[in-house]
Amino acid sequence: MHLLLSTIALRPYVFIFLASYLFISIANFGLRTTILYTAITYMVALACEWSSVHNGFPFGLYHYIQATRGREIWIIGVPFMDSLSFTFLSFASYTVALLISSPLYKKGIDIRLLDTRKLRRAPRVWLMAALFMVMIDLVVDPLSVLGDRWFLGKIFWYDPPGPHFGVPISNYLGWYFVAAVTIPIFQFLDAKLNRGVVQPTGMMLRLPSRALMGPALYAGIASFGIAMLFIIRAGEIAWASVFIYLPFTVLIVHIVTRQESYGDTSAIERHLVDFPDERSLDWNDQLEAQVAVERRRAGKV
Repeated sequence: MHLLLSTIALRPYVFIFLASYLFISIANFGLRTTILYTAITYMVALACEWSSVHNGFPFGLYHYIQATRGREIWIIGVPFMDSLSFTFLSFASYTVALLISSPLYKKGIDIRLLDTRKLRRAPRVWLMAALFMVMIDLVVDPLSVLGDRWFLGKIFWYDPPGPHFGVPISNYLGWYFVAAVTIPIFQFLDAKLNRGVVQPTGMMLRLPSRALMGPALYAGIASFGIAMLFIIRAGEIAWASVFIYLPFTVLIVHIVTRQESYGDTSAIERHLVDFPDERSLDWNDQLEAQVAVERRRAGKV
C-alpha cells in the first residue's frame, strides 16, 4: 500500500488519465468490459515490455534505469505505471476511430454516436485505432526520452537511440503491434459481454455528449504531451507534434460540424435495434420529425 500511494504521488498525471478512462469506459461500455479490458491490456503490454527489455521485441531494445525502485511499483523489471498507460491510450484511440466512423446525432449540447454492433467490431475501426495510438506515441516517446528535463525523470534509454528524436522506428511498429492485439480484445469483450444486455452494469449515468468523452481524453493526452514539450523548450519536437495533429484536428472538427455527418431516420433506427436501452422521448421526437420532413419532400416530388 505504501508503494502504491508513492507511485500515485510520483506519477499523478498517469493516474488522472487512468481515472478518466475508467469513468468514461464504464459510462459508455459497462463495468465488466472495462475491468477485463484493463487487466488483459495491462498483461499484454507488460509482456511486450519485458520482451523488449530482454530481447528487443516488439519496441526495440531499451533499458530501464533503477532510480525509482523503492519509490514506485515495479513488476518483473518494468515500472507499473508504464504498462498501465497502454490501457487508456488504446481505449482513447478506439473511441476516436468510432467517432470518425459513425453517423452522429445531436440535440442541443448532446452529441451521440449512431454506431452499431457491426461497426464497433469492424476491422477498419480497429486498424484506425491502432494508427491513432501510434500518433499519440509520436508525442509521448520523444517526450519520455527527455524525462530528465521534467518531472518524469530519466527512467530509460534506447540501445541504440533512434532517428526520430532519439526514438527508434521499431518502437512505433511495436506500439502498432500492441494496439493491433489489444483493441480487437476490447471489441470482442464489448460484443460478448454487452450483446443482449438491456443496460450493462455501470451505464447508469445519462451524461450529455458522453460519446465525445473518449476523444476528449485522447485530445487531453496529446495536448499534455505537446504542452510539456514546449515547457521544457524542446521546440523542434513540439512543433513537429503540432503539425502531426493540426490536420487531424481539422478533420475531427469538420466531421463534428458537417451536417452530412449526422444520421437520418434509418441510422437512428439501426442504432436503436442494437442499443434498445437508449430509447427515449428525444429519440422518438427526432424520428417523428424526420419522418414528417421526408413525407413532405415525397409529396413535393
